Parts: sequence; structure tokens; C-alpha cells
Amino acid sequence: MMALLAGSRLAENTLSLTDGSTRLLPEIFPAVPHIRRMNLTTANARSLLSQAEQHLGAMAVPYALAIHEDFANTCFALLLRDGQITSAEIRNARASSMHGLFEQKIGKQLPSDSIEQYHLIRRMRNAVIHAGGKPQQGLVTAANNLSHRALAQWMKVTGDSPATRVKIGVPVTFSHGELVLALAVTKRISQEMNFALRDGLSRDTWADVALEDFVSEHPQLVHIAQRKRKLAGFLRSYYQALNLTNAEGTAAMQRAGW
Repeated sequence: MMALLAGSRLAENTLSLTDGSTRLLPEIFPAVPHIRRMNLTTANARSLLSQAEQHLGAMAVPYALAIHEDFANTCFALLLRDGQITSAEIRNARASSMHGLFEQKIGKQLPSDSIEQYHLIRRMRNAVIHAGGKPQQGLVTAANNLSHRALAQWMKVTGDSPATRVKIGVPVTFSHGELVLALAVTKRISQEMNFALRDGLSRDTWADVALEDFVSEHPQLVHIAQRKRKLAGFLRSYYQALNLTNAEGTAAMQRAGW
């Protein structure tokens, strides 16, 4: 996503070298794939590229949030496997409630400032996707009611207060700052969820998950003796934070029928 944003600015800057040219892009850059779909003069192309950040943000922020929601579903699948949540509870979880459900089941709080920021970005995303960018009063109120800490972090990353960007009658847009914030917020929440699962899932569940991961990464190892030799190194490399013991690994092998 960062490459697309930087690339659009780089392309805009590069095209400035052709100012005044009346030739079309396919004539100037015939080797560029799909260039004929942009059969414009360089001046017109630069005009479009100057607006690319807003359009990329409208696509990239929902994409970042969707990846996080998928990660949350993966976390719920682990909790289900460990017997800490039901399938019905997972089905009823929404983007607006999934973090609260996770906190309830795992027994730990996620960072409140990041959760605040996530929900505001989520509501802005909903306005862009479902309401043509038009904010409702609830979104405007939320943009004006961030806690001091959440607001300070928001402004540090984006350089602007959400209250100045989210107003009745003004379409919601995403700049480079909101995209960086969305990535940072979802990364922090995901890390904390990961830490909570590390400590909150049973050791047996983690050992079974690690064993299945090992098998999927090394399908060529068909002999049990080979698997056992390589498993210890795999656990040290990829599951070090769990400190799984040889006894736990052996028990997982037995449960898997090795």
C-alpha cells in the first residue's frame, strides 16, 4: 500500500519532466504494461495522479481493517479449539463487538486508546463504503470525543484532529496519515491479542497447533524419525515464546497418532 502511494507521487513527479508535451502516454512509455488504458497527455495524467492518494486511501484503509478482522476470526478459531468460546458467539461477533468479545473470553484488556482509534477509523470506513462518504451525526460526535491520549496519538500520526476532517456535509476521505494510522492501530491491537493468546490458551492446544504447523511446512518429511529430529528445531525457531518442552511435544505427537 505504501508502494502504491509513493509510486503515484513518484510518477506524478516524473511526468513533470514532460511538461508541455502533447504526446500521449502510450507514445512516450510504450513498454509500460497496460499504458494504453491511460491514453492521456502527461498533463492530464499528472492531474489524475495528484488525486491518487485520496482514492488509494479509500481502498487501502478498508483493506487494512479487513485483514485485521480476518486475524480476529483466526483468534476466535483458536479460542473455539481451546473450548473458551462457542461457534454461535463467533457467528454473532461483528467488527464493532469483536474486541470486546475477545477481551471477555481471554480475560485481558486490549489497549483502550487503540480500540478507540480503531472504532473511529471503522466508522469512517463505513461512511466511505456505505454512505458515499457522508458522515452521520454519530460519527461526527465520535470524532469529537476521543480521549486525550487517543487524540494525541491520532494527531501525532496524521498531523490533524479527526474533528477537523469529519463534519456534517463534508465527505469523509482518507489521506496518507489515516492509512498509516490504520496500519499502526491494527498492528498494535493484533500484537496484544497475540500476546493474550500466548498466555491464555492451554499448553496442549499450542503444542497441537505448533505440530500441525510443522507438518504443513514440512510435508516432504514422511518418516516419523525425520519429523521428530526436526521438530525440536522448528519449535525453537518459530514458537520460542511458548517455551514448549520436549514432553509437551511428545504428548502432541501422541495425540496426533505419530
